Amino acid sequence: MCKAFMIAGTHSGVGKTTITIGVIGYLSKKYKVISFKVGPDYIDTAYHRFASGNFSYNLDVYMLGDDYVKKSFLKHALSGDVTVVEGVMGMYDGINNTSYGSSAHVAKLLNLPVVLVVDASGMAASVSALVKGYIEYDKDVNIVGVIFNRVGSEKHYKLLKECIERDLGIKAFGYLPQDDRVSLPERHLGLMPIFETKENHNFSILYDSIEQFIDVEGILDACDVDFKKDDLIEEKVSVRIRETVKIALAYDEAFNFYYQDSLDSLMERGAELIPFSPLRDDAIPKGVSGIYLGGGFPEVFAERLSKNHSMLSSIKESIEKGMPVYAECGGLMYLAKKIVDLNGDGHHMVGIFDLDAIMTKRLINFGYAKVDVVKDNVLFEKGDVIFGHVFHNSKMSGIHDDFAYEVHKPNSEDKWSCGYVYKNCLGTYVHINLLKYPNAVIRFINKCKNYTQEMYKNGT
Repeated sequence: MCKAFMIAGTHSGVGKTTITIGVIGYLSKKYKVISFKVGPDYIDTAYHRFASGNFSYNLDVYMLGDDYVKKSFLKHALSGDVTVVEGVMGMYDGINNTSYGSSAHVAKLLNLPVVLVVDASGMAASVSALVKGYIEYDKDVNIVGVIFNRVGSEKHYKLLKECIERDLGIKAFGYLPQDDRVSLPERHLGLMPIFETKENHNFSILYDSIEQFIDVEGILDACDVDFKKDDLIEEKVSVRIRETVKIALAYDEAFNFYYQDSLDSLMERGAELIPFSPLRDDAIPKGVSGIYLGGGFPEVFAERLSKNHSMLSSIKESIEKGMPVYAECGGLMYLAKKIVDLNGDGHHMVGIFDLDAIMTKRLINFGYAKVDVVKDNVLFEKGDVIFGHVFHNSKMSGIHDDFAYEVHKPNSEDKWSCGYVYKNCLGTYVHINLLKYPNAVIRFINKCKNYTQEMYKNGT
């Protein structure tokens, strides 16, 4: 038996992320906590990691499929004392008008008990009707109790608790009062990343509130889950790599959107990831054979990035020499000629692609995406099919005719070209989790090895 549970919400904005971070931080004082996030969000997992001191992982059914979600969960959960999974949106909100990929879907897939977060502001007995609906909508979801958020007073909580336990026979595990000090700062794409807030936000207030107002030990008592190492099935990979290859990993305030399972997949197959900062370092690390430029907020740091001329030149020269580079979303924007902000000001970037990344006030092609690979590249071969997620409010402006991807929206006729190719560089707006694509990981590592061998032959 293991201690594991999901914190889900009745709807987006109910406060489940704040409560999840608080519960993880409180539990981490006593236990080794392993955490997960349902869906594709990078920012929440970074907060989880900050609160626990351990990596957090994404459980995204669309991007990974059921089997790889199980694989990731079992692989990592078994390494800790307590597992906490944060849900996504409202508990039954999945793709389009279905529950596919929802918190409920993942809870059933992994046999996880659910603690439901309810915004109880302005409610009394009506809370029983609300929660009853969530219980009865899918009786295969095991809702063991609730946490109330934005509660007016202790008297208000006692009233809510009496209603829930009398009417539904499930536990009220506590509440959080309305307190602006524990709210997390937001901006255009959601929460502001932990890299920019950890020095300015007093998380101890949140952890103390969890200890004071929520019965976390009561949640643990109600959340025994039976899963074993025997359930962990290893995938078969066509080739294993023995030699280590060094790959530069952009990692700072501007670039920090990575799925930890992607990074683990690279390291498990022979990559030594060398972090560097496009904001502060003069050049990419010496001796690397490839570069991984992840997503992030380069638009927020565009002026600083543009002034680091030596780093821009270092990356451009490496790509021109044929170094393999994989750039996702913010990484793609960084490789453009310019990032143009909402004021119309242009900030020069690497300039590998003769395109400008134009910031807009709305999301572009937002949501899940199916990708048909139409050209061989550093990760995939023509004919491969991949599943990813798109989340950005910039668009590429200019002429480019060398694309590796044809991207489709699920259950839609909409499609567009992406996967910008130049030499051994692939830039794309589509985020993927490399856990699902072990052969792509090996292909990229082999490309890096081949690059090193060519440079050695040429005496460079």
